[in-house]
Amino acid sequence: MDAVTVQQTDAENQMDLDFRMHIFPGSIKKAMLNGNRDVVEEGEVPIEKFGSSDLWNIDPRCIEVIPGYNVRVKNAKYKEKVELLKKNMMEFGFSKDSPLSVFVTDEGDGKTSFKLKRGHRRLEAVLAVIAAGKPIKTVPCIIVKDAISEQDLTEDLATGNSGDPLDLYENAIVCKRMSRWYPDDHAAIGLRLELWPSQVSDSLLLMNGPGEIANYVRDDVISFTHAVELLKEHGPKALGIIEQSFARSKAAGKTKVMPRFVPGKMIKKAVTAAAPAMKAAIDDIKNDKAFSQLSPETQQKLDAILEQFKKAEEAEAQLNAENPTGDPELNLNKAEV
Repeated sequence: MDAVTVQQTDAENQMDLDFRMHIFPGSIKKAMLNGNRDVVEEGEVPIEKFGSSDLWNIDPRCIEVIPGYNVRVKNAKYKEKVELLKKNMMEFGFSKDSPLSVFVTDEGDGKTSFKLKRGHRRLEAVLAVIAAGKPIKTVPCIIVKDAISEQDLTEDLATGNSGDPLDLYENAIVCKRMSRWYPDDHAAIGLRLELWPSQVSDSLLLMNGPGEIANYVRDDVISFTHAVELLKEHGPKALGIIEQSFARSKAAGKTKVMPRFVPGKMIKKAVTAAAPAMKAAIDDIKNDKAFSQLSPETQQKLDAILEQFKKAEEAEAQLNAENPTGDPELNLNKAEV
């Protein structure tokens, strides 16, 4: 089993809502003095101890990935990024201005280990480069001493990736993990992860819903936003709606759920488009001499529809007055062109 295989302990399509790890900080000095003697191969000259200038220089094979910790989905985009990093390292080596972030743990019986906090794709790439035969003995690392609790590590997943932020699904996993420390407090989670409370609410709606829907989002079968919209609109029926929509989309040659194939979407779109004409027709009917000849029930139904239009126009007018914009207002007396 090569070094790359050893490091990749998490599933290709993971959905680890909770990683757990009992962390006992270890001696950095002791870990550095151990060098790479635990991973050297036969005939290889060992590094007796890892050195430090501004950064520590550590054999990347000594750095362990925490199972289930990294929330990035290992999809095509992820693999393309790793491959790009690998090609760059094959040509230029490991960039010293992009150090890995690690911390030292005490494993007991006098043994310490290096755990990766930040830089999973860079570590995966450099291990692949080493496996391909390029001699990279050490990589620059920042040793983190204090911010290594489970909560610290969880928060860092969201806030420590500003250069290449997590996508909406990956952020949703982090929000779900954070709810362990801040149950029912979306504002607090948002503050810790630098997200709006509404983003946290949407994330938890997805992660607390049917697992199949979250998997569809993970696998890019449906967008995060569209899935959340359907969950809000249809509640427990959302999964069935999404599966039916996906079947319709596939029949049309699409690889993901398209909004126009959601059951009832075509009718709603048509009704919306026809609303101005419908209102005009009902006005004409009311003004027609024959209106009085309609049954009282039919007259009441038409009056009720007009009343709905009237209330909607009044509410829209109030919103426009409170929040004026330069955009043209919707006019139900005029068809859209």
